[in-house]
Amino acid sequence: MFKIFSFPFIKQLLQGLGKNLTKYCNKCGGNRFDLIIDHLLGKREDLCLGCRIQAEILNQLLFRWFSFFRIDSQTLRKLCADRIIRKVLKNFFKGLALFGMRVPYVTGAPLSVVWNYTSKCNLKCPHCFVDSRFNQKSENELTTEEAKLVIDNLAENDVIMVNFCGGEPLTREDVFEVMKYAYNQGIVPSISTNATLLSKEVCQKLFNSGVRSVSISLDSISSENHDRLRQVPGAFEKAVNGINNAVEFGKFNEIILNTTLTDYNYHEIPQIYEFSKELGATKYYVSRILPTGRGRNYMNHDVSNEIKKKVMDFMANKLIQHVQGKNELIVLGRGMSYFSKTCHELSNGTIYPLCEILTGYEPLYRNLFNDGAANLIQRLSPFFSGCATGLFYCGLDCEGMVIPCAPANHIKLGNILEEGLHEIWVKNPLLNYIRERNKIVGKCSKCDGKIYCGGCRLTAYGLTGNWLGSDLSCPY
Repeated sequence: MFKIFSFPFIKQLLQGLGKNLTKYCNKCGGNRFDLIIDHLLGKREDLCLGCRIQAEILNQLLFRWFSFFRIDSQTLRKLCADRIIRKVLKNFFKGLALFGMRVPYVTGAPLSVVWNYTSKCNLKCPHCFVDSRFNQKSENELTTEEAKLVIDNLAENDVIMVNFCGGEPLTREDVFEVMKYAYNQGIVPSISTNATLLSKEVCQKLFNSGVRSVSISLDSISSENHDRLRQVPGAFEKAVNGINNAVEFGKFNEIILNTTLTDYNYHEIPQIYEFSKELGATKYYVSRILPTGRGRNYMNHDVSNEIKKKVMDFMANKLIQHVQGKNELIVLGRGMSYFSKTCHELSNGTIYPLCEILTGYEPLYRNLFNDGAANLIQRLSPFFSGCATGLFYCGLDCEGMVIPCAPANHIKLGNILEEGLHEIWVKNPLLNYIRERNKIVGKCSKCDGKIYCGGCRLTAYGLTGNWLGSDLSCPY
């Protein structure tokens, strides 16, 4: 089916359709896509003739497209009514209008933004990818009002999710106010934290701010090893206490525990996994040291390819067992898109994550897609696979600078308050270069897993100097 999109006539036709569907209609007074979806859901009956014609075209297009993925019309209506899926569809057509039909696909704006909200941190991790400052924020950090202006711009561009990262985001007292502001603007806020400040009161404040997903760093089952990486005595005890507070709070949909893989904790991964289950986590992630920030000087603590492969085999087997209905957590790799290849091989091509974080087996997607999400994700892998940088995800630093991804804190693409997200996302030369995945060179270009992996682009840049180079951290 996908080969048809390579024909120039089809590409032009689809791009024209995207432009028509995302125009502003002066007669109806709104964005045509939003008007049409409301019409299809029976909420808007007074559309002009042009919008009604476009509505019928879109209705047929969506029905035929989703029927290919075995999704019936009733499920399609449920998807259109869901505000997150609706934004995804809107950004799909915006991407069609702006970039045309291409593989991998580029959405009209990032669906997800990871915001390094502050450079201040209460820990001193030697692998920190943003080179955060111990108990000291950046002199040029955005004010609360400026942060809200950033949210306004993200909302205008139909960004779906913003993860508040750091530094340690909880060191800024206004983080709850800005998260709540984002939530009220239709953006889903989440947080990544070291959990040392995650008291019961903070859990309630996060929930009141719209946060339903909390990601927490945990690097060992022992205080000695965890504190060694965090370089502050007592960090482990405080982190475990914070995790317990989040679990006992009982209202978060996701409590994700994340381990940074190093040469001194790789042998603990099975125990950390079991400890995460005991604590009450809903997911377990393993990430790796990235060659950026302070991590550039910590790469000598990365593990060998042989060890990395054994760790990923363990992780993949746990994910497969989860899908099979056994009492195991969803386990994913972050900064290791080749984890998909491991899953693909061990499951004979039946179970593997997309874009590092989507499996289709999460309760939310199972509910929305009537258990058809995994099939949909796998069939879409040619369009949405591997590293999401520049395709449907970007980062943002604490001073309002758009960056390719959250760990690329040193690569500034433009100030969002001066240029606007749309201008940067569409026209920035570096982003447009990173998107040319068909020009990747080296072993990544020849790998049979490139359709669902493709390598981490930042790692390729950090280790080869070329964003389209090969991911040399890959053990395959």
